[in-house]
Amino acid sequence: MTVPTSSTTRVLRKRFGAWLKETRETAGLTQLDLAMKLDFAYPTMVSQIERGISALPTHDLKVWAEALGLSQKDFANQWLYYMEPNVWAALNGKNPLDIERLPRSAPTIARRSQKAGTKAPR
Repeated sequence: MTVPTSSTTRVLRKRFGAWLKETRETAGLTQLDLAMKLDFAYPTMVSQIERGISALPTHDLKVWAEALGLSQKDFANQWLYYMEPNVWAALNGKNPLDIERLPRSAPTIARRSQKAGTKAPR
């Protein structure tokens, strides 16, 4: 089953991709260089993540951090900020959606305390 992405999720993915591209370029790597370090058959995945089309999977955080010369903690923190803003907020006290001035996605689970036509609590 494919889960549709919200406009907020797409914006965050693009912003993560822009950060990733800047980080890669600062490291002096091309997309092909990075793909080779990651042992990818094609550099397409790097391009797709940088453009926000694909998400970087959690199981690859360590190898991407190493390939870019970053600490795993710093790389994972950036990934969390953009890809899991609610987790980042729980760890850091501020919500990236507020920092980035982005709307929150509609809740996916109905709450008994919600009345028709009211917004979910933040």
